Amino acid sequence: MWPLASASLSLVNCSLGERAYRFHMYKHILVPTDGSKVSEDAAGAAIALARAVGARITALHVVAPPAQPQLECWVHGDPDYGTKLIDALERRGALYLEAVREAAMRAGIACECVIAHGVSPAAQIVREARLRECDLIMMSSHGPRGAGDFAGSETLEVVAMGSVPVLAHHANTEAVEPIRRQQAA
Repeated sequence: MWPLASASLSLVNCSLGERAYRFHMYKHILVPTDGSKVSEDAAGAAIALARAVGARITALHVVAPPAQPQLECWVHGDPDYGTKLIDALERRGALYLEAVREAAMRAGIACECVIAHGVSPAAQIVREARLRECDLIMMSSHGPRGAGDFAGSETLEVVAMGSVPVLAHHANTEAVEPIRRQQAA
């Protein structure tokens, strides 16, 4: 079990003068997923964190359009190739999101699933976090690809672009319940 799942973090006590206040640390966590193993690990950790702090999650998959749709159509000899590709990517993304939703449901966590479209996944992640009033983005770091070998490039872009706090998860396969998704047909 993930360490935070057993920690008592759901309420933070704060005293100001004679009044004592209790408030939830996080209420709504955005969990972007690209279907990779490290992304699934991050989703499992986000579910454990949400359970520990009493939050709900929104699972997000971003579908990027083909970079050069006219060229893609020409190369594949199909004028509808771009549309067919987007449809296939949406179906695959729906499988990723369904796996997160099922894992959240098993943990008793409310989970909304969203497929967004945009050229920049990082920009869409930040946009969705603001639009949905998330107070934390928890996403995987695919490893040392960014500046100073800190984190993955998408993670760094989300940190740089957004005002919502980002928790970068580095995979630890024994720490969380694995997300199991069905194979695409």
